[in-house]
Amino acid sequence: MDETGVPADEAGEVTQVPLDDVLVEVPDVAELAAPTPAPSAGTPSPTPAPTAAAAPGAVVSDVVETDGFQMLGVTWPDDQPVEALEVQVRTRQDERWSDWQPLEVGDEAPDAGTPDADEARRSGTDPLWVGESDAVQVSLRSTGDAVPSDLELALVDVPEVDTPAPDAQVRGAATSGDVLVQQAAYSTPTALTSQPAVITRAQWGARAQRCTPDVATSLVGAVVHHTAGPNGYSSVADAMRQIRGDQAYHMDARGWCDLGYNVVVDKWGNTYEGRAGSLSKAVIGVHAGGFNTGTLGVAMLGSYEATPSAATRASVARIIAWRLQASYLDPGGSMRYTTNGGENSRFSGTTTVTLPRIFGHRDVSYTACPGTGGYGALPDIRNRARAYVSPSFVSPSRSASSVARAGSVRVTAGAVGSVAWTLTVTDARTGVRVATRSGTTASSVSATWDTRNGSGQVVGAGPYRLTLTGRATSGGGTARSWSTTVQVTGSTNPATVASVPLAGDLQYVPVTPVRVLDTRPGAQSLGSRSRVDVKVAGVSGVPTGARAVAVTVTAVHPTATTYVTAWPAGAVRPATSTVNVDPSRAAAAGAVVGVGGDGRISLYNNAGSTHLVADVTGYFVPSSGTRYSQLASAARLMDTRDVGGTMRSGQRRTITVAGRSGIPAGATAVIANVTSVGAAGDGYVSVVPAGTALGSTSSVNHLRGTDVSNRVVVPLSGGKADVYLAGGAADVLVDVVGWFGPGGTLTFTPMQPVRAFDTRAAGGALGSGSVRSFAVGRVSGVPSDAQAALVNVTAAGQTARTTFVTAWPADDARPGTSDLNTGAGRDQANVTVVGWDAQGRSSLFNNAGRTHLIGDVYGYFAP
Repeated sequence: MDETGVPADEAGEVTQVPLDDVLVEVPDVAELAAPTPAPSAGTPSPTPAPTAAAAPGAVVSDVVETDGFQMLGVTWPDDQPVEALEVQVRTRQDERWSDWQPLEVGDEAPDAGTPDADEARRSGTDPLWVGESDAVQVSLRSTGDAVPSDLELALVDVPEVDTPAPDAQVRGAATSGDVLVQQAAYSTPTALTSQPAVITRAQWGARAQRCTPDVATSLVGAVVHHTAGPNGYSSVADAMRQIRGDQAYHMDARGWCDLGYNVVVDKWGNTYEGRAGSLSKAVIGVHAGGFNTGTLGVAMLGSYEATPSAATRASVARIIAWRLQASYLDPGGSMRYTTNGGENSRFSGTTTVTLPRIFGHRDVSYTACPGTGGYGALPDIRNRARAYVSPSFVSPSRSASSVARAGSVRVTAGAVGSVAWTLTVTDARTGVRVATRSGTTASSVSATWDTRNGSGQVVGAGPYRLTLTGRATSGGGTARSWSTTVQVTGSTNPATVASVPLAGDLQYVPVTPVRVLDTRPGAQSLGSRSRVDVKVAGVSGVPTGARAVAVTVTAVHPTATTYVTAWPAGAVRPATSTVNVDPSRAAAAGAVVGVGGDGRISLYNNAGSTHLVADVTGYFVPSSGTRYSQLASAARLMDTRDVGGTMRSGQRRTITVAGRSGIPAGATAVIANVTSVGAAGDGYVSVVPAGTALGSTSSVNHLRGTDVSNRVVVPLSGGKADVYLAGGAADVLVDVVGWFGPGGTLTFTPMQPVRAFDTRAAGGALGSGSVRSFAVGRVSGVPSDAQAALVNVTAAGQTARTTFVTAWPADDARPGTSDLNTGAGRDQANVTVVGWDAQGRSSLFNNAGRTHLIGDVYGYFAP
């Protein structure tokens, strides 16, 4: 964990003093006199003359003189067992010696296998805050086999340092000087709406961790402790100093990663962030051996034989409630916990015990912690914590993570308080609301979703978000919402409609782009190997006599690398792709597709799940339309790199199309390649008749940082078109390859797709700068008088990050335009309209790297 903390010499410096060489035997009846001054600081003085009784059989150290300390403890090697060890100390302050005070053998230990356990060097006593002292004596007595060897006295010097002024205040706080002093004010608990006030590690002057503790999968409960030190601290500055001392002792004397406790609460109710990260993660502390993992260790600063103040109880309850609420736990409930055992644990390894969700340290260890008064306060702390989380959901869960279409999934949860709940189902990819369920409960929630939308339709395959929300039925307050994702699986393949023969010699009629399919509003996405038949004739201004349509097909939110194929409904699905897409992007492709049975075209998704959008930009009929003419060479009508500059989101620019570059003034539509260049983010470019409403039709979808092209049929208005950009800024190119209108000479005939070339099967990949010719004009079904073909070109196995492909008649010079823009890691398809030379050959050029090319003829233009 990257953390900047106070330097060690400012937060608390630990001096280790070996005790083995300074211990002396004490007679059965002995008294210790006031010690004589030592010759120099940091060295032992002779044993003082007896004045105070020591336990029979004890060993006592010489006086250890120091330059000053405020906290101390005694440590020994981890591998030395301790049985009934009694440790006492007395310290000198202002030339006066204190009474002998006990040091409790530490009852905290790291869980096995954690970084704390790996780093821990020594076992020891709890640290004891003794205030400003300059000398110490230690008394040791064991009723077991022997006093441990290799004992060390850990003396902690905690300087007074300037720390950032705390801005965290709990109810009833007052200010004394520069520090916060909490009075014992208290009020009835109300539901938590934000994190309780906390004094941060930076504010109390924490050091950076010496190693990074593990984080448990989830929080399961909380353990209440006391630090067992004195309660005489008189300000928050003093409390902070004690916490810095505890951290120094835990890290430097015991060898742990950080302060052992996750949270500390002082006697006034101020709450301190303990072990780093504990306010938001289930950081594993060192506070209850064998029960550290998944529990929040909250320590009350001081000793609590007496009942903690109301403010302290409230703050302990409040921080526990906040953290347990994040894990959807009932603070008043119980849990089953399997321990691996630990130092001073009441339970051996692999024992499963039932415990309150909030329990005291003494419940699991042989210890008096958290003191008689602290332990007696636990029922009140539990009740307060439960009130703080009301209303809330408890242990919400789903019956399955995956469900087949037309199946069902159930969400269940417990409840704290009376809750009016709602289960909302949304398409996880689009955010569209699919279904809701609701009810009221004071005990449990049970809601079933039958994988249908609000209209009763079974939803398509894909991920769906189920979100449980709630509010109190009275008195206000909202429950913390819970969400989960469920995968709906299965394919959709309606009955196949009767096929119809494809018609030829068709003429084109442009229309303002009209949407004929959008699977998003009704959550009708296509799953793996799924088909949808889309009505295109007899709807939205397209006559029933239409025999082919110019359509832009867009795949949105795919969950897997896949392809989409478009073909006449009722016909055999061709082994070709119209759109190639992967989960990193949306992709659009233009196509001219023959109208099949029942006036429909079919769309097929190969893998994963994807939403589909289809927009018709024109239709083909036997008569009363316009014919097509192919330009001798593609005409670049827009290049923002040269004129106008990069387009930004929301910009709309008008370009004149008719009457330039060989396109006659009377042209009513054009076939154009639209390219997004170097897009700064997600988005799309739409090319529409000038002056028309934009809608949400895309001509090409961005791919961040690279180039993407798509060929579309663009109707014109007054000979012009509008180019609109949404999303990330990009440069835009528009290249026209042919036009429709009066004077056009060619009609269109759709075909069942026929493969014209596939370099994977013959010839191998095209290298950088390579040109290869293919007999496109000699493909079966293309007549000898045809002058151009509609060819879907797919690039596969690209090695260059970006490259482009250009197609043209083999006997012409290569034009300076692209027909397909692609790059490594993505198969890409685009429809081209390409002519050929006298031998029927069309040439294809690859600009960079190596790539395979596949071409499928979808139709042809002929006189």
